[in-house]
Amino acid sequence: MTSPTGLFFEGLPPELLTRLLESGARRSHAAGEALFHEEDPASQLLVIVEGQVRVWRTSPRGSAMTVHLLGPGDLPGVAAVVQRTPYPATASAVTPVRTLGWPAERALSMLFDHPSLATNTMRFISLRNEEMLQRLHEVSTQPVEQRLARAVLRLTDNDTRSVDISRQELAELTATTLHTVSRIVSRWETEGVIDAARRRITLIEGRALGDRAGVSVTE
Repeated sequence: MTSPTGLFFEGLPPELLTRLLESGARRSHAAGEALFHEEDPASQLLVIVEGQVRVWRTSPRGSAMTVHLLGPGDLPGVAAVVQRTPYPATASAVTPVRTLGWPAERALSMLFDHPSLATNTMRFISLRNEEMLQRLHEVSTQPVEQRLARAVLRLTDNDTRSVDISRQELAELTATTLHTVSRIVSRWETEGVIDAARRRITLIEGRALGDRAGVSVTE
């Protein structure tokens, strides 16, 4: 298994990092498999080692609404573990996923005993909260194409310049319709800005997409 990376492990003393890696349970999840379900007890702290995870909630009408797309180094459901509350959403593997995990009570003991680990965890939660606030701001102040471009730039992996995501999931993340996303994505593909497969978007012209997002992109 690939060695875990990300904010959770940042700056930890070598002996603590070794202890974490040795004590964590390593699991593999097939694409489509749930890591946990909405309203389940928050029974484990998970770190994504490889792959992509979709976090989604059930709307009042019974449909699924994508909340986050997470990747290596991210901690799905960590806020529920820290608060000892049920998971507020379901986490499902988009691609084959590998995780490292610890029972919730064991994880809370580790956070209590190691302030650096607790700090990293709270930083991750804070960054996710900031991202949600930013997305709410974008929905209320920006046109659809601009916030769609920003979402793709946020999600695109720095190495592969791609993200595994459906048009429906993009629509849910940006609070718009599937029809609107399909129309804009098709136009971007025609213009040579992206390459769009059924479940993958690959960035071709980062600066051009940055212009549409209203941000500067260095390639």
